[in-house]
Amino acid sequence: MLQITDKGIEIDDLYTIQNRLVNAFKSIYGEDVNLESDTPDGQLLGLFSQELANIHQAVSFIVQMLDPYQATGHWLEQRAMYAGITRISASYSYIDEVIFNGIPKTLVPNNSIYIDKNKNKWITTEQITLNELGSARVKFRSLELGNYTVNALDEFSPSTIIIGVEKITAKTASYGGVDEETDAQLLKRFMLSHSINNYDDRQGMQSALMNITGVTKCIVYENYTNQTDEKGIPAHSFNAVILGGADEKIAEVITKKKIGGCGIFGEVESAYLLDNVSRKVYFDRPKKIDINVSMIIGRYKSFNDINTDEIKTNLKSLDFDIGENVYASRIISNINLVDGFYIKKLTVNDSDIANIDYRQYAQITNVEVLIDG
Repeated sequence: MLQITDKGIEIDDLYTIQNRLVNAFKSIYGEDVNLESDTPDGQLLGLFSQELANIHQAVSFIVQMLDPYQATGHWLEQRAMYAGITRISASYSYIDEVIFNGIPKTLVPNNSIYIDKNKNKWITTEQITLNELGSARVKFRSLELGNYTVNALDEFSPSTIIIGVEKITAKTASYGGVDEETDAQLLKRFMLSHSINNYDDRQGMQSALMNITGVTKCIVYENYTNQTDEKGIPAHSFNAVILGGADEKIAEVITKKKIGGCGIFGEVESAYLLDNVSRKVYFDRPKKIDINVSMIIGRYKSFNDINTDEIKTNLKSLDFDIGENVYASRIISNINLVDGFYIKKLTVNDSDIANIDYRQYAQITNVEVLIDG
């Protein structure tokens, strides 16, 4: 029976509901009443049972979605808004300067599409004409919302050939793109939000930094001793290591959250004007460490199809925190999401463990799967 207890909500399954209705009908009409599924009364009870089961499941789902640690989608967004947190929406990536070379006076139309080496599409933000030397500059915007990476000197190929354009090269790196925040990322920020209002606390600063648009990873180290610690942080100082987010916004958060007399350590320097005084702020940007996963697997049965592409996708989707080591034994669960094989050998960067420094983060970029047998 549907009921609320101190342990939560309890519902019955379809079989239990139907049995209860059958017993109730028999108590009214007698034990000899025919309630088999091929009778009108039996079919009516079946309809009642199914509708009650649907109501039980709907109520159970609503109660579950009211719990922020179980909620998903718009339900999670509603719970997070109580803490003043909204889902980070996706934004376009930009490249400020892209050089076109070719035949002088060639016209390049606005919104023409170009493809980078990773097969991502970019569009011009204005119409340009190559000058007398056969060169022109233009700004690119990603065709789709999201974080797309292009480095300076990377080359593009046109989606549709433009006669007269011979070479397209990025002069500056891409910036600004943000992927839409996933449920897992939003929930993580929501959980950290409990510490945002703390002042004299490392966790409070980390929570506030995680709430900056574009920040995807963050950790704040604190050295409260009288000596420089093993992380290289001076005495009575802290070190924020942050991936994503604008330098100026990070400087603002650190300036407002740090306590007086506490030192700040890091290689990146920025500043924030507080009370008409420019305050210098230091922090670090983590370095990405590429992880190569190599495995040898065997089939359970001969001629079994093994979806190696899904194995690679599952591994590359793993998200590691700053300073988190990668253990071969810990990634097996993501490999085993695919059926039909067993693991004979598994290594990360040719070892059982890939050690990650305090100011680094791991990302699986290459997966080699060899099928033996």
